[in-house]
Amino acid sequence: MGIKKVISALLLVSMLTMMLSAVPVGADANKLSVRIFIKYANPVEQTTANVVDIGDNNGYELLGLWWDLGKYPSGVPYIINPKNSYRIAKSDVVAEVKASLESWDATVTVELYNDNPTVDTRATTSTRRPDYKNVITWGPLRPGIVAQTTIWYYSATGEIVDADITLNSSYKWGIDRDDEGTGYTLTKAFDIQDIVTHEAGHWSGLGDIYDTTYRAMTMYGYTTYGETIKISLEPGDIAGVQAVYGA
Repeated sequence: MGIKKVISALLLVSMLTMMLSAVPVGADANKLSVRIFIKYANPVEQTTANVVDIGDNNGYELLGLWWDLGKYPSGVPYIINPKNSYRIAKSDVVAEVKASLESWDATVTVELYNDNPTVDTRATTSTRRPDYKNVITWGPLRPGIVAQTTIWYYSATGEIVDADITLNSSYKWGIDRDDEGTGYTLTKAFDIQDIVTHEAGHWSGLGDIYDTTYRAMTMYGYTTYGETIKISLEPGDIAGVQAVYGA
C-alpha cells in the first residue's frame, strides 16, 4: 500500500473516531416514549348499594413510571386550566383539582406535588409532543371517554418529564359537596375530584385495574355519573404509591 493510501486510511480512522466520540454517552437514555390512559364511562349507574370499601392493600398495578423528585424540591409543578369546566367557579375548580393531587401527596413523606399550582386559561394539552408543562384542563374527547392522561417519559428509565390530564368538555361536570356522603347529589354529571384523583394516580405511577373486586379503589378503570367514592384512596391505592415513593 502506498504512503498516500496509508495516510488517507489513518485520517479516515481518525475522523470516524472523532465522530463516534462526539455522540453523548447514554444518548439512548434521552429517548422519549408516551403512554396514554383512558378513563371510560360505565353504562351501569353506580350507587352506594353496589360498592363496598376494600380493606386490603392488594390490587394495584405499577407502571414503572416515576418523577425524579430531586429535580422538584417543592414538588412536581403543574398548571390548572379551569376553562370549559361547565360553568363551575374557577376557585372551586382549582380547589377540587388541588385536593385530588394532595390526596396522593398525603400518603408519602416526600413532597410529591407542588402546593401552589399555576392557573392559566391558555394552557393546553397535546398527545403529539411534550411541552414539559404538566397541565390539567378540559377539552373535546370521544363519546364514552370521561378523561385522558398522557405521560411522556424517558424510555430507558421510566422517569416522567411531562404529564397532562384532559377532562371531556362534552360532559357535564360538578362538585359533590358531601365528598362521598351517603347520597349522590350529582345528576348526569361527573365529579371533578373523583375523576382527577384517579387520573393523578397515573401521574403517581399507578395503572388502571379492572378486577371488580377492587371497584371501590381509586384506580379502578371505570366510572359513572354521580360517583364520588374514588375521592378517597383505598389501602391498595396507598400501598401502590408508597411502593414507588416510600411510605
